[in-house]
Parts: sequence; structure tokens; C-alpha cells
Amino acid sequence: MRIFLFTLAAAITLAAAAPNITELQPRGAQKGRPFLLTIAGTNLTEGPAVISSLPATFTAVSPEKMGYATFLVEPTADWPVGTYPVRVQAANGLSNILLLSIGAFPEMVEEESRPGSLPHQNDTIERAQSIPSTPITINGKLMGPERDVYRLQIKSGERRVFEVDSRRAGSAIDPVIQVYDAAGKRIARSEDDPTIGLDARLDLTFPKEGYYYVEIFDARFSTQAQNFYRFKTGSYQYPTEIYPLGGRRGEQVELTLSNTKIKADLTNTKLNQINVNLPDSPSLPIPFAVGDFPEISEPVTAPITLPVTINGRLSQPAEIDKYELAVEPGEEFIFELQARELGTSKLTGLIVVSDTSGKRLAAAGDAPLPVDVAAVQASSRTLGDPVLLFKVPDGIHRITVSVEDLAKRGGTHYAYRLSAKRAAYDLRATIVTPFLNIPAGGTAIVAVDVERRGFMGPLKVEPVNLPAGLTVAGGDIAADLPDPLIRTMNRRAILSLTASKDLKLSNTELSFRVISAKESDKIERPATGLGYLIAVNGATTQGVVDRQRALNGLALGYQLPTATTAPEIATLSLSLDKMEQKEAGFEYRFRWRWTLDNSMQALPDTVNVDFPNLQQSRVIEVEVDKKDKTTGTFLLTTSKSSLAGLYSIGITGRLMVGAKPLDISSPLLRLALPELTTDDTKTNATNNPAR
Repeated sequence: MRIFLFTLAAAITLAAAAPNITELQPRGAQKGRPFLLTIAGTNLTEGPAVISSLPATFTAVSPEKMGYATFLVEPTADWPVGTYPVRVQAANGLSNILLLSIGAFPEMVEEESRPGSLPHQNDTIERAQSIPSTPITINGKLMGPERDVYRLQIKSGERRVFEVDSRRAGSAIDPVIQVYDAAGKRIARSEDDPTIGLDARLDLTFPKEGYYYVEIFDARFSTQAQNFYRFKTGSYQYPTEIYPLGGRRGEQVELTLSNTKIKADLTNTKLNQINVNLPDSPSLPIPFAVGDFPEISEPVTAPITLPVTINGRLSQPAEIDKYELAVEPGEEFIFELQARELGTSKLTGLIVVSDTSGKRLAAAGDAPLPVDVAAVQASSRTLGDPVLLFKVPDGIHRITVSVEDLAKRGGTHYAYRLSAKRAAYDLRATIVTPFLNIPAGGTAIVAVDVERRGFMGPLKVEPVNLPAGLTVAGGDIAADLPDPLIRTMNRRAILSLTASKDLKLSNTELSFRVISAKESDKIERPATGLGYLIAVNGATTQGVVDRQRALNGLALGYQLPTATTAPEIATLSLSLDKMEQKEAGFEYRFRWRWTLDNSMQALPDTVNVDFPNLQQSRVIEVEVDKKDKTTGTFLLTTSKSSLAGLYSIGITGRLMVGAKPLDISSPLLRLALPELTTDDTKTNATNNPAR
């Protein structure tokens, strides 16, 4: 992906909080037409530059003012319909990403969404906002428990599409569309369209001329920070289904969108998915998965050869697709399904492995996951497509792998991709820190989630090709005890990156990988970056997780965009004073110390301690030194249930600079927890940052 950087006059300033984007005004534009883009947020007065994959120049049209920066956006090449990431960079660092949408139709703004407008101006049919009958895109907002109603005149026999872009465009709204006739009778409703996830679309042909009303609201009437939507209407074509759902990297792949065949060029992509669309469709493109195994499509009558990805579809209700595989006792396999997580399939997948007599040997997708108390997030049946790790029992030489829908549904929107390989275990790593700003001479923390898929040994997360001037510490994940009921689990690694005082990085992508800590295990996987993370407020109980899951930009293919900023007013360090073995476990006494540029700076009475994955442990006796306020101590205690191994530990302290908080992190230490014995009293935590 090409990234264009357009700079304003850079300002050299003292350390300041990083820029943060809260809103783009407007949230989209008509392709090929210049427009004014106002970026709203905080800390935007340090000479911001726009970074975007949109091929355009971004020219500042006025000096930045508190909370706003405005740019004239002019195209430098064709603007395909789609969404484009927008962030800013300034002397005070990189900002978060928000998405800007490019559409095909003329654009307008909902009246009540204009700055300074009164709320609830178009909440009823009687107060509906009139819109043109010509194709149009309307940028609106939903302020919690409200409805927006639009009125337009439609001819007899006219076909009309009503579509709302929300989640696909980076909004937290879960939209619903309802259409009413002139008498106020509801004639159509859409909440979740099969090919666009939680967004909504209606395609109607009207029997008679008249005024009709389109109502848009959030399915949960929730209050969201990203509460915008883009409502477009006109008579146009769009993809109603896609098959297959993906193809093999390095190839030209033919696929069908609705009844139209197109080619997807996967020859040079490094991404795990691309976007595809009907030619000249004004609808946003839809995802197409990219895999690395040889691919085949159903029907498959002969035994399959591994590794392979099978493209299939459950065309009828209660249909079950079956595939035969020759095996030997003791062989281990991983079967993985891609379907509903792509957003283009309604399949709630179930994978079942059976022997030749039909006896069920293993399954994934049809039972609640067991609760893993040490996992980063709680388990839920709604957490994605199933993965099955399977070891062939004695006496078995042929198995059947079947795919079905848990609710026995089927049809054109129940496609899937089944990947199979011979492997005892696997890993998946995600950099959950979307971007990083490191103060010169200071430290910043990176978090990486690792999904264990049967691999329970010790792990190490480490950077790849780390630039000179950066020092890394941490990244250790200790071994877990094997559990036949929990074959997949999440663990979090933390790493600290400390910059030399003269290091200068500007939107530099850092890469990471997870490897086995033992040479004998030999496993390595790259970590994928989130790109962006947009919160979705609401309930998180089981069964509604999908609707409240945060939005991310994994499909962008970013790793970890990183910049260095001006030095901060203080640094924080952590050291080990003492370790003792107690009857119930080990006790570590750690000391923190502040180094200040300004001796008058007020210091906190405590620090926050982070030591992921260390079970049955706690922090106690956090105390500031009574004679020296720049230092203090705390105890970390473990128990008999704590697993021996390598862990990472770090601290963060919060200073108040003026009226604003400033969080300062220490470089991490490596904590080596030994086995609990009666005579082992050696110190096992190092004062040096882990390498």
C-alpha cells in the first residue's frame, strides 16, 4: 500500500501529549472532487502533517486552532470507492487512525449534524428532512436514543437502493433502516445485510408515486464516540453474494460477485485480504481472503491432500459437506474455518471429525469454550470461526472432516474456507498497540497478544530488524500447563522500547515475531498489527460480543508505526532489591526511582505494576520512601500455584503536568521464577533489562 505524507510547517517544541483524532469533518467525499477536510481532536497544534493512502495533496488552508486543523484535499490520481486511513504526525508524535470514505455520489450533510445546529430536528415523519430524488450520499450522526428521518419523492415503478455505511466505514453505530409510505406504514426493514456485516441495505421497487420516508437509527440506541453514518440512495448495482470467499497468494483468482465474474489479482499482495467490487459500483468493496495453501473447490470426491484450503458453500438448509482424508495413528492436524469473521458469510461453522463408521471423534464450534482464568479476554461462543486441533487415535486410518452450520441453515450466503494441515500446534500473534510514540531518551510499552493453538511451551516475542538507537526489553511468556480441555488460549507479552536521546524516527514501521524460547521446539510466526482500534460501547455479555467488539484495521497490513518525540520531563526506572523464598511462594522486593528535569515536579505516591501471565500473584506494600520522594518500593508475591518460568515486569507512573496527566513507563525487567523448593533461596530476577 502506498502512503503519502504531506507536511505543514514543522514546529520544534517541548514535549507535549501526542495528537489524537476524534472526528473527521466530513466523514467522506465524492470521488475526484476536491474538498475541505477538518480534523478535530486534541493536541493538534504542533504542525500536523496528514498521512493517508488516499492519493491526494493535503494543503493547510488556515492556521491550526485549538482542537482543529483544516486541509484542502485535491486528487493526484483516481479515487476508487472505498475507505482510506487518515492519521496525523507532528512534533509531538503520531496520532490514531480514523477512516475517510470515498463515494460515487454528490454529498450533503444532515441538517442537525452541522456545527451549531439544534438536536432532534428530523426525528419524526412530521419533521423529516427532505432530500433530492437524485443519487445522493448523506453524512449524518446519531446522538444516542434518536432517529433520523428523511423524505424523498419516488416515481411509480422506480427501483431504489437505500444503504447505510457504518461499521465498514469505522463507525460504532449498528444501523437499522426502515422505509415508510406516505401514510406512515412501514413497508421494509433491514438491520444486518448478508454481505456487509452489521450494516444495512434495502433494495425496493415502488408500486406507486409519492413521498416516502427513510428512518435510520442505532439498533441499540447506544451512545458512541464514533457515531456517524453515511446514507446513500440511488438506483445502482452492488454485490449480493461472493464465491469463493478467497484465493491463493501469488495467483490470479476468478470469483463471482452476484452473477458477475471478475478477476482478483493476488500476485503481489502481502496482505491477508484484499477488497473486491463490481465494476463502477458505488457500494463499498467487500473483503476477499488471501491464503497460502493450494486451493480446491467443492465438490471434492477424492481424498484430499494436505496442506489445502477448500472453498465450499452450504447451498441448502441442513446441508453437510464432507471430505475424506487418509491418516495414520498418532498424526496431528489443524483444521480451521473462515466464514462469518470475513463479514461475507452468515455461516456459524461447526467442524466435525468422524471415523469410517460415522463415530464422532472430535469437533469444534458447538460448545462453550472453557473459561481460562489467565486469558487476556474471556472466552465466548461468539468469538469467531472454529479451529480444531486433532490427534488421530489408535486404529484409525481414514477420517471424514465435515462442515455444517450450527443452526442447520444454508443458502447462497453460507460459503466457507476450510484449511487443513499436518501440525501438532500453531501460534497467532497480534500487536495490540496500534501505533507508538517514544520520547527521546525515554521508554514506551508495546503489547502483543499471542494465541496458543496447542503450543504450551515458553515463548519469546522479539522485534525484527530493530533500528539502531532503540533498546528492547521484555517479551517473555512462560510455559503453560497442558490442558486437554483448553487447546487454544490467549497470552499477552509486553515489551519496552527505549530510545537514545538523539534517535529520530518518523512513521517507521517496526515488526515483531513470536518464537519458541527453546531451540528444540522450532516455531516462529510473524505478528500482525492492528492498524487502528475503534471502541464500540455497550454490553459485553455472551451472545452480544460481536456487536460490541472493537473495530480494528488488521486488513490494512500495518505492523507498528512508530515515531520519536521530544524528551519528557522525567524518566522512571525499576530494579530488584531482594528476593526471598517463603513457605507459600516467593517474595520479590522491587524499587522504583524517578529522575527529574525539574526538582519541583510533584510525584505520585504509587506506581502501576504490570506483570502479565503470572498467575496466583499479587502486589502489596506499595510505599514511597519517607526520606526520598523520588523512590519507593513494592512487594510482588507468588504462590505454590504460580508456574516457574520467565516473565516480564514493568511499572508506569502518572505525573500531573499543569492540569494534564503524563504517564511515564520504565524499561522492563525479566523475572525468572524458579521452582518452589525447600533450599532454593537464590535471587532470580535481574536488574538489567531483558534482551
